[in-house]
Amino acid sequence: MNRSNALTPTRLRELQAFAVAAHLLNFSRAAREVNCTPSVLSRRIAALEHAAGGMLFLRTTRRMSLTRRGEELLVRCERLESVSAEIAQALQPHADAAAGSLCLHLPASFGRIRIAPLLAHFARRHPQVRIDATYDDAYVDLVAQRIDLAVRVGKLADSQLIARRIGTMRRLLCAAPKYLQSAPRLDDPLDLKQHRCIAFTSLRTGTLWQFARERARRSVRIAPVMATNDAQAARAAALAGVGISLQGEYIVADDLRSGKLVEVLPDWRIASSPVHLVWLPGADRAPAVRRLIDFLAEKRV
Repeated sequence: MNRSNALTPTRLRELQAFAVAAHLLNFSRAAREVNCTPSVLSRRIAALEHAAGGMLFLRTTRRMSLTRRGEELLVRCERLESVSAEIAQALQPHADAAAGSLCLHLPASFGRIRIAPLLAHFARRHPQVRIDATYDDAYVDLVAQRIDLAVRVGKLADSQLIARRIGTMRRLLCAAPKYLQSAPRLDDPLDLKQHRCIAFTSLRTGTLWQFARERARRSVRIAPVMATNDAQAARAAALAGVGISLQGEYIVADDLRSGKLVEVLPDWRIASSPVHLVWLPGADRAPAVRRLIDFLAEKRV
């Protein structure tokens, strides 16, 4: 890069002087507009003409006009002014109005069922916010993926992220009545070894299902007849009578109410998972991010 033509503060003042003079076609009036003397304005334009390697104005005793080079430079100055105005606007605080873009990462099934309806409500309330939401169960790097907010289910790993708990996901065992009609007796979690089980592979403990009842504890390593990384697929298999599935209550609540599924071993408790919003330090200074954090925390998913 030719450093002599870099956009230094001095060069920007010269371009400003040129643009004003080009619009007014009068150096005296242009000097008053940029708050300098006519001689200073002339020196700035002369320096710019030297850098451009040619005249920018045609001057006679009667009139002033732009050269072809001057007309070309004026077009670029006007674009520079437009960009400068956009940057100045972007640096203005939005007071406390929620506006701008939000990039979100949400767990697949839980996000679609519990978070998506709330995001729709938030979007209606804040029409100046643009939301870009990705739904999958991958563990993403918020910096690398430029994520403003993520929802994570389960115990959080130690990190530099800021977290705020927004809910709890309860888990339970369920099966279709038609499966249980012909299945072996089931009174204790250890009896699950005699049953057909459906595994959700994204579960942190995998095929190790853990139970508690008062002071009693049970840990059962199942041998699944079907395994999937999609909670909806596991639900579909349970509805079809394939076997017993360990599910988040959020995904089977309607099926339990309708009787399509029934809870299995209801006296035994399965550990619930906390639900957190996480974000990078400082991200919540943006009004849109802060408003969404408060909104989801209030709703409790």
